[in-house]
This record gives sequence, structure tokens and C-alpha cells, in this order.
Amino acid sequence: MGDVPVFAVVGHPNEGKSSVVSTLTEDDRVPISVLPGETRRCITYAIEVDGETLVRFVDTPGFQMPLQTLRWMRRFNGPPNRMVEEFIRANQGDLRFSEDCELLRPLAGNAGIVYVVDCSRPLRPNDEAEMEILRLTGRPRMAVINIKTSNTSHLQEWKEAFARTFNSTLQFNAHRATFKERIALLEALQHIEQEWGAPLKRVVATLEEDWRGRLEACADAILQMLDKALTLSLSGTSRGEDPMERERKRDKLIADFQDNLARLEGGYRREIKGHFLHNLFNVDLAAETVAARDLFSEETWHVLGLTRKQLSLALATVGAAAGVAIDGATAGITFGVFTLGAGTAGAIAGWTGTRPLSRLKVDIGPFSREIGGCRIQVGPLRNPQLMFVLLDRALIYFQSVSNWAHARREGASISLHEGKVGVTSRWDRERRRLFEKYLAYVQKGYFGKANEIRPTLQQILIQVMQEELR
Repeated sequence: MGDVPVFAVVGHPNEGKSSVVSTLTEDDRVPISVLPGETRRCITYAIEVDGETLVRFVDTPGFQMPLQTLRWMRRFNGPPNRMVEEFIRANQGDLRFSEDCELLRPLAGNAGIVYVVDCSRPLRPNDEAEMEILRLTGRPRMAVINIKTSNTSHLQEWKEAFARTFNSTLQFNAHRATFKERIALLEALQHIEQEWGAPLKRVVATLEEDWRGRLEACADAILQMLDKALTLSLSGTSRGEDPMERERKRDKLIADFQDNLARLEGGYRREIKGHFLHNLFNVDLAAETVAARDLFSEETWHVLGLTRKQLSLALATVGAAAGVAIDGATAGITFGVFTLGAGTAGAIAGWTGTRPLSRLKVDIGPFSREIGGCRIQVGPLRNPQLMFVLLDRALIYFQSVSNWAHARREGASISLHEGKVGVTSRWDRERRRLFEKYLAYVQKGYFGKANEIRPTLQQILIQVMQEELR
């Protein structure tokens, strides 16, 4: 077997072999199709970390002639360790056995066996023949029950059959498997052959260390995005006395400000996708997902978990000048200030200062009086709630991408539970206080002090990420 463990992933067509390989190797380039028989040749994929190959998985064609193959093997009277090789030599010219010969080639090369089945269907004679073929090869083997649907009515039947033939059995949903479930499968493989225990133990340890590194990189990316978002400020000069011209300039700066924030979030998301090796599949959140909604929309703020009091405080600084109303009769809030359009100016003003238009300020100095114009500034954002909304959106996106199995190829989306779902709304006071202190340091330009508590903030984010992945 060599220094790098090799496992052939085998089974009947359309049972999920390629999906298992794709998810285990985090390779979304593995061809996956709902049509049976798409894999015609053995293709090897590897788990790699920092350029080092740790373990290889061979995606194989499905069995086509298991009953006939088993009949040939039972008639074979040569040395048992030559049986697979002799079967391939004797039948490789027969088109009926071409795919059976192909899937058995890795076993002739001493690969271990991962046998994949779909437990939503009953056990059939062909399945029993396949299992007996694999037993006769003498190779260490594990059965993987791929939970493709919610139908597990035949699960017990499969378990009982596997108990008679395989060294180990594991349930595994290739389209929903998390990092921990992938690690569990690799740990199970340690025990099907004693000499593979040490190499696979090292594989698991290396992957866990790599995963910790990914969390650290994601936490750092979130903090970098936060730094830029909380210090973002745009300004411009409106010439002349025409109030309409000033308004147009102000609205343009506000739109540019929003675009800049959107680009900051987009950059973070691209970086996170890279850390989790998503290439061909688009894991950007669907339109109905809160982390994909407009940062300034009412749904974003409400769904992420702001209490009525928090929303009231967020809006109080805007006041009637921005068209904000707090409806005492219904104990609700009109969210127009958080939507694009006429309310946007007031929304940013409320987040950035303590009075209407406090940061969309008009400074008329000696020079601007001379030219008859004014300077308009948008940002930086002041309201701490915006910081927590940005954190919520980043953590929700992280949770989606990090848990998205590479075999899962449909459009990505998150189903949010009813009520308040913001991650930071569940934080204790100490966590929130540290981030509020960080915001205060950044706002006052105390970047040295902000950097002093940055490692603590990174550890908080890593801990939160680990909690969200459980």
C-alpha cells in the first residue's frame, strides 16, 4: 500500500460513490450525475494539505455483472492472492466485464475497500454477490451506508448483511456531511487494518490542525473586514448654492458608501470560499438568505435578532427629520429608515452620529464660502449595532460555506428559523462588551489599543465558529 493509504470506493451504479469521494477529498470537480453509469474509468483523488498527499480515494465504475463475476471467482482454483489479477487478465477483453475489471484494478494493487450503498432500497441478490466478491478479495473493507434520502426503512437489513462481511460499517450522508463526520469516517478506516492505523491517525491529526488554521484565517478575515467597514468614510464637495445639487451629491456619496460596504463583504466571502476549497460550485447565499440581503434592509436588522429596545436606540438618533416613527400602539417600528431610497440618508446618519445628518455634515469654511458650496461627509459608521449585524452576516456565511459538502451541487441557501436568529444576539455580555470596546478604540483612532485586544477577539470568533459547527 505504500506510505500513502489508498482506498477504492466501490459499489453498484448510482449509489453515491462519486459523492462520497467528492466530499471526503473536498473536491467539487469530481463528476457527479443522477444518471447511473457515468463513471466508466477509475480516477484517483487525494486529500492534500500544504501540497502533501495524505490519503487517496479511487472513484470506480459500478458493478455491472456481479453474479457472473462471482461465479467465475468461485470456480477459480489458483492462489487466492492472485484471484483478482487473474480475473482481470482473463476477462479484460470481454466488453461485458470491462467495468467490473476496471473497478477491481485498485484491489489488485492492494487498495482498501470502501463499499457504498443506498439504504433507501432493499437488499438484492446482486448486492449479496457484490459483498461476497469483496470478501473473496481478502482486502480490508468498510461499508458506508450513504443516507441519500429520508427513507431508511431498509437500514437494519443492510446493517445485518454488513455485519457478516465487513470489518466496519458507518452511516454517512455525502451531501450533508460536516467536517466532524468526514473525520469520523477516516477514523473508522484506521481500524479495518492494523498497519494502516498509524498513517491514518496522522491523516486525522493533520486535517484537524489544518481545520484549526482555517478557522483562524476566517476569524482574521472577519476582523479585517470589520476594520475597514468601521473606518470607511467618503466625502465630497458640492459647488454652488443650489440645494438640489447638494442633495444629489449627498445621495451619490451614500450610494457609493453602500457599494463600498458591499464590496468589503464580497471580498470576505470570496476569501472564505477559498479557505474551504469551493471552486466550481457557487456557494454564494441565495437571495432569500439574510446574509445575502441588502445590509440596509429592515429584514436584515429584524431577523438577525435586534430587540425592540435595540432597534429603538438605533433609530432614536435619526428622529423625525429622517421620517422614523415608533408605533407605541403596536409596540413595533417602521423600518423605512433601513430600506434603500429616501430613508437611506437618515439610516446612515443614525448609525454615524448623535443627531440628524450628524455625519452627513455640511461644513462651510472660509474656502467653501468663497466658492459658495459645502463639504459633505458620509461615515464612518458609529452605531455599535451595525457592527454586530456585520458580524452576524459574516458568521452566518461562514457557517453555510464551512458546512457545505462538496458533493452537494444544488443552489446554496439557508433556512432561517422563526424569530431572532442573529449569532451575536445570543452572546453573553462579556463578548459583546469586548467588541464594543474595540469599536470605541477604532472610532477614537486608538489603533494600538485596538490591536492589543484583537487576539482576544479572534479567539472569541474561533470559539463561536466551533460552536456553530456542532
